[in-house]
Amino acid sequence: MSKTLYEATIMQLKGRALEAYGTLEMLFKNPAAVPDHTAWVDEIVKHTRALAENENAMVTLQQYFGNRFNPPAPEQAPPPAPLPIESSTPPSEEPQNEEK
Repeated sequence: MSKTLYEATIMQLKGRALEAYGTLEMLFKNPAAVPDHTAWVDEIVKHTRALAENENAMVTLQQYFGNRFNPPAPEQAPPPAPLPIESSTPPSEEPQNEEK
């Protein structure tokens, strides 16, 4: 499988999932969008299944084949611990009064 074919498949699945999500969003905001007003629940179930199917297929493809085309980034060393802040003023010295 080529990287281009893999990416095209992921993009198609993502597009179908987004289409189903958009339709669900529209149905919840404007139920009158369904011509047959008795089929609201059936339409919601249909698009929910399409959303889940496409998202699950995309995740499965990424899980089993994603590392072939997008290798994980190398682990970086943790950042060094911050250095303690040193005070720029001497510790509690009393000012000396000079008499002239």
